[in-house]
Amino acid sequence: MSAALRIAYAAATLCVLAAPADGQSLAERLKKRATDAIQKKTEDKVDAKIDQLAQRAVDNSFAMVFGESAAPAAGGASASGASAGGRLPFSLGGNTATESEYRFNVVMTVRIETSAQAGSQPTAAVVNLHFNTSQPYTGTAVVSADGQPVNGAGFVVLDAKNHAMVMFVATDKNKFSMAYDWKDAQQFAVNASHAEQVKWDTVTTWKGYRRIGSKTVAGYAADGYRAETPDGVMDLWLTRDARLAVGSIFGATASMKQFKGRMPEDMPQGMLLEMTSTKTASGERVTMQVTHVDADAHVSYALSEYPKMELGKK
Repeated sequence: MSAALRIAYAAATLCVLAAPADGQSLAERLKKRATDAIQKKTEDKVDAKIDQLAQRAVDNSFAMVFGESAAPAAGGASASGASAGGRLPFSLGGNTATESEYRFNVVMTVRIETSAQAGSQPTAAVVNLHFNTSQPYTGTAVVSADGQPVNGAGFVVLDAKNHAMVMFVATDKNKFSMAYDWKDAQQFAVNASHAEQVKWDTVTTWKGYRRIGSKTVAGYAADGYRAETPDGVMDLWLTRDARLAVGSIFGATASMKQFKGRMPEDMPQGMLLEMTSTKTASGERVTMQVTHVDADAHVSYALSEYPKMELGKK
């Protein structure tokens, strides 16, 4: 090719690259395509990393509140027994209805101590139970486990109205929520007005419980009841103070590992403030005591601050 032809070819090529096309030269469009591809790849990697970190935060929160075996499977597919040993009545549902905001006006601090056998060193946990005296939902936050402070544990709401369990998670980078279907919710949505009518001031025995006296727990008058069976002895102290009229939803907390297997299935009406349970065969002893009550609390969790997240879906 002659020098003149080479110069002409180069000039023609430059003209093509420089020619406008929809307001942009071909070179500019190619550059933009490459930039967009790099940006998308980067965003995909960032999204995957966010999903991974979010999943880890959810798993940690599940383990803290419901136990190691109850953590949902990778990808957040289920928390209803899909993992080994899990028996939780929750399943991840993209269409799970929730309230737009959960408000709580009563917060109770509960200390739980467990001794595996008589004379053994007890392990301890502290949880804050949140209630709304006019709404059928409750919230739980783990404050400490085995005497150690807990950072980053999720706040769990059990919503009997919407048949939902909502976990609010806050990490160093962001806040989000996960909504799960709660298939056993209906049993906790019973209105207190439908409860069995009993003259608790005069009754001395009720369904295997006998009254053992009265005392003050966390500033509230409480009645005591004892149940004795060949398996062990359980003492309960309950209050019927109108400020704590949220007992119908309290039993929902039995799914949580701090209460699992320790909450009596049926007990005298009222808000449980203290319990002592001792097993005859093993000597295992469990105590639960409300140590503080804030009956004028103002705590809220809004979905606008914790947007719902579906792991692995964009």
